[in-house]
Amino acid sequence: MKRTGKCPKCGCTDIIADAKAIDRGHGNSQQEMSVATFRKPEALIFKEKQETTVSAWICSDCGYIEFYADHPTRIKLPK
Repeated sequence: MKRTGKCPKCGCTDIIADAKAIDRGHGNSQQEMSVATFRKPEALIFKEKQETTVSAWICSDCGYIEFYADHPTRIKLPK
């Protein structure tokens, strides 16, 4: 959807772009949804967390949603 501007489910081109996905944290506080990777997942502490927020692209006709990392290079792990 983000690249094509078209819903892959119904073909609609009326897309709501870059909507912020909201998550709930401690005490029911709102925060932007995020995803993370860890450079050292086996470590007990100092796992080297890398994080980015997530945006949603939504079809205004059928409601289909795709999520995209706002900064994918921030969470990319070395090969």
